[in-house]
Amino acid sequence: MNFAALERKAKTVLEELCDVDPAAKVGDLSISNQQLVEIAKALTLDARILILDEPTSALTEAETEKLFRIVHRLRERGLGIIHISHRMAEIFDHCDRVTVFRDGEYVTCLNIPRRPAEVVNNMVGREISHLYPAKATQPAGRPLLEVEGVTCGVLNNVSLSLREGEILGIGGLIGAGRSELAKAICGLRRSSKTVRLMGEPVEIPDFSAALERGLVYVSEDRKGEGLFLDLPISMNVSSLRLSQVTKAGLVDRAAETAQAETLGRRLRLKAGKPEDPPSTLSGGNQQKVALARMLSVNPKVVFLDEPTRGVDVGAKSEIHAILRELCEQGVGVVVISSELPELIGLSDRIVVLHEGEITGELGPDEMTEEAIIHLASGLHIQGDAA
Repeated sequence: MNFAALERKAKTVLEELCDVDPAAKVGDLSISNQQLVEIAKALTLDARILILDEPTSALTEAETEKLFRIVHRLRERGLGIIHISHRMAEIFDHCDRVTVFRDGEYVTCLNIPRRPAEVVNNMVGREISHLYPAKATQPAGRPLLEVEGVTCGVLNNVSLSLREGEILGIGGLIGAGRSELAKAICGLRRSSKTVRLMGEPVEIPDFSAALERGLVYVSEDRKGEGLFLDLPISMNVSSLRLSQVTKAGLVDRAAETAQAETLGRRLRLKAGKPEDPPSTLSGGNQQKVALARMLSVNPKVVFLDEPTRGVDVGAKSEIHAILRELCEQGVGVVVISSELPELIGLSDRIVVLHEGEITGELGPDEMTEEAIIHLASGLHIQGDAA
C-alpha cells in the first residue's frame, strides 16, 4: 500500500472540512473532529447517494456552516443526499423535502417550505404548544453551590454560583472549556478550585467525593462515557451507588430491578424490560436511562452536558420538563448546550465561556442568540480593546 499517496488524499479531503493531521489517531481527536473525519471518509467514496445521520451533532457553528457548504456543492454535482437530523433549523434551511417517521413507521412526506409546527406535530403525534416548560416565577432560593478559581487545562480562574431551584446555562463555542469546567467541579478532572456547598467548604478531589456530596455529571458522550450499552438497564441505573441495592456485600437483583422500574416510570422510559441493554433503545430513551442513573443518587446539583443531543423533539420536551421538575424540588441544574434555542428556552440564567474564561452573564431579559454569540466569540473583548 502506498501510504504517502493515502496520506496526501486524506489531507486533500480533510482540508475541505477541518484542520486535522492525517497521521493523527482518531481516538486522540475531539468528538467534533471525529465526526468530521467520519464525514471525510464518506466523501472519499465515489458515491451517488450520501446519507448523513446527525452529522452536526458535535460540530461548532463554523464547522456546521462549512459542512453545509460542501453538502450544497455535492448536491450541485448531482448527488442525492439524505440528511437525518433532530435539529429542525437544519431541515428547513437545507432540505427540499422532509419525511417524518414515528415509532418505526412512515408518517408523511412534506415539501419545504412548511410550518415548523406542522412537522413537529407529525413527529410527536400530538400538538406541542410549548417546547420548553415555563420558567420559575419565584426568585431562585439560597446559594447552593459556589465555585471559585477553577484552573486546569484551558480554564483560567473560573468562578460561578448556582442557587436552589435554578437552571444555569453554560454557553460557549466547542473548545471554550464548558465540559472541562463541569468535569473539574465534579472531580473528573484534576484542578485547583474552592468549592462551597450550602455555604460550607467541601473537598472534591474525585467523582466519588462529588457523588457523596450530591454532585452528579451526565456526559455529552452517552455511548462512550455515559452508559454501559451492553449491560442491563437495571445495572446502569444502580451503577453510581451500588450500596443502595446491596445486601451482605452482594447486589440484590430484585432491589436493583425495582429501582430501575421506579425511576423508569418517573421518567416515562419506553423500554422493554429492566434486563434489556440500553443498546436496544432509541437515543431519547438511552438519555432517560442516563438521567435515571443520575437520579438514583438523589442529587443536590446536576451537570448535564448536551442533555438532548441526538434526541427527537418529543423526548426533548419530556427531558426539559424533567429538569424543570427537579428545580421545583430544590435541585440545582447546570445545562451545557450548543443549541442556543435550548439554552435560552431552558435556562434561568446563562454564563458564557470564551477560551477558558467567563466573558459574561445573561439574565432572563438579556438572553438572545446574538448576545450569546457575541460573548462566546470574544467580540466584546475586541470592542473593549478598541
